[in-house]
Amino acid sequence: MTRRRLMVDPSELAIIVIDVQPYFLDGWMTGASEPLLARLEFLLALATVYDLPLLATFEQPIEKKGWLPERLEPFFPAHGQRHTKQTFNCCGEASIVEAIAGLGRSQIALAGAETDVCVLQSTLGLIEAGKQVFLLEDALFSSEPHVGPALRRMEQAGAIPSTVKALSYELRRSVATPPPEQVFAQHAPGLTLPEPETFPVWASQFGS
Repeated sequence: MTRRRLMVDPSELAIIVIDVQPYFLDGWMTGASEPLLARLEFLLALATVYDLPLLATFEQPIEKKGWLPERLEPFFPAHGQRHTKQTFNCCGEASIVEAIAGLGRSQIALAGAETDVCVLQSTLGLIEAGKQVFLLEDALFSSEPHVGPALRRMEQAGAIPSTVKALSYELRRSVATPPPEQVFAQHAPGLTLPEPETFPVWASQFGS
């Protein structure tokens, strides 16, 4: 039996972002989205800094729900993939299952919406498919204020609770390595990232 790794392995990690679309953000997070968006910007930038495969899903109909919010577009990595879906579980779409397999990674850092619907079902689907899921709980959101049961269910199924800051430092590993915000500035002049310690306060409505 293969021993499950306890920490992120940069050579085995991919990022999946579930349904971060204007329809959901504008509907549920109006006036309260800054802590979430700041973390999502940083997460997308980590894919560039550490050359991590990244796949984003978008729930149909796109005409109604939209693509990635305009604010996040400059941070989306050049190598990132975009896939539309009708199923709540991203593993319910054959094309997405094939794309995830093509990433060639055994670990997944997961963010997005809704915590208790698409994130829940996708997490369970990924675990069932043999992936190790690191659940970025400060980069999840939902219309449901009480997402505790969904978080507990995912963790009991094997998902590892984490945050964007924790992921950043697991990838960096050493003070001898330049911080991601410094490296990202070289890849994307004109775009700046905050230090993780200065993220806006993560409040309970953002998925805790």
